[in-house]
Amino acid sequence: MESRQLAPVELRDRQVVGRAGNLVDVQKLTKRFGGLVANRDVDFAIPYNAIVSLIGPNGAGKTTFFNQITGMYQPTSGSVVFDGTNIVGLSPHEIVERGIGRTFQNIRLFNDMSVLAN
Repeated sequence: MESRQLAPVELRDRQVVGRAGNLVDVQKLTKRFGGLVANRDVDFAIPYNAIVSLIGPNGAGKTTFFNQITGMYQPTSGSVVFDGTNIVGLSPHEIVERGIGRTFQNIRLFNDMSVLAN
């Protein structure tokens, strides 16, 4: 199997140690798919230097929520502020350039590949 080199993404330098406030601040985030409301008026904040998890049952709207934060879906309404900038309306690659990334759950691993390659 051929190995690919991924280009590094340069992130702006941030001094966050002891910084007050929120790195991520989501306000009234709503996503509708026709008559189905996947997320309704979600408020969510992540302080600087915090490690946070979001858990819930299947169908609760977690993936839709993350798809809105990462620009895969545009919210029907609400705001997503990351490090002081509203990122709603930005493309996924513009959001990555600001420092938000994601990975996908992959339960089908390849035995002949390293942990990193998988």
